Amino acid sequence: MRPKLSACLTTFNRASLLDRTLATLAEQTRLPDELIVSDDCSSDRTAEIAAKWSGAFKQFVYRRNERTLNMPGNLNAAIGACTGEYIANLHDGDCYAPSLLEEWERALDAHPTAGFVFCGLAGWPVRTRHGGGIVLFDVAPFTPGRTFFEQHFLGRVGSIVWGTVMARRSAYEMLLPFDPAFGFVSDVDMWMRMCAGHDVAYVGKPLIQLDHSPSPERAPEKYNWRHLETVRRIQQTNIDRMFAGDPKRIVHERRRLERMMQRYVAARLLGRVRHGDRNGLREGLEFASRLEPPLRWIGHAFA
Repeated sequence: MRPKLSACLTTFNRASLLDRTLATLAEQTRLPDELIVSDDCSSDRTAEIAAKWSGAFKQFVYRRNERTLNMPGNLNAAIGACTGEYIANLHDGDCYAPSLLEEWERALDAHPTAGFVFCGLAGWPVRTRHGGGIVLFDVAPFTPGRTFFEQHFLGRVGSIVWGTVMARRSAYEMLLPFDPAFGFVSDVDMWMRMCAGHDVAYVGKPLIQLDHSPSPERAPEKYNWRHLETVRRIQQTNIDRMFAGDPKRIVHERRRLERMMQRYVAARLLGRVRHGDRNGLREGLEFASRLEPPLRWIGHAFA
């Protein structure tokens, strides 16, 4: 008989953070029926830390890739190893409220057409209107997928859905793999794709305490223009998917996307000027020239 709830935890060279994450998973009011720890060829004590916690779960599997797969390769491998009907994909370093898996499972049980469920966040690096770095979203417990896409994904640079969700195996079987062309934000593309054929559930509680340890993706010294280009491609790709058969809507949404990008890029370029970031400014101007229409005037303003 297939287990109901699997959890997969992707990790790479973060043994000390993995230890605290596994501690919070061992305290869940609803333990996963299986926990998969997928190690992307770590060179630290990851295997030792995993072994420490192996007895705390009903079924614990530590797997190590034969070679480094990066993101999303390691996530694809981890999900592929799961056997449950519900699959929670979790991040090393984050900490989880004891009721996380129980409340996510309850939400998917209550909404059989939901492809995935997500929740609010704690530990945001700046104070929010909810106070103390807590981020809660203006989202109903259940939203039709297409409506969710239009309200919360379309024409936005950021995503309110963090990479940590619980999704149905049946949804993943239709849509996997996470697209390697989109790198570490391929999860955003996946949630957009799920919205085309599934609905979305939400738990309005800050059940995830985010980790903010340094990583290459969080380097503060420069703006990541390559990331912005990836976000643009994800938007373009999913506009074409969602509105296939409606060429006028596709043209309209692509134009709206480019106008949004122009405003966003102009603001980021001004930020590079204020920070004296010449390389970032140059890279940003190159990106601006690829918008449709190109944001050429901005180059003359900074000449």
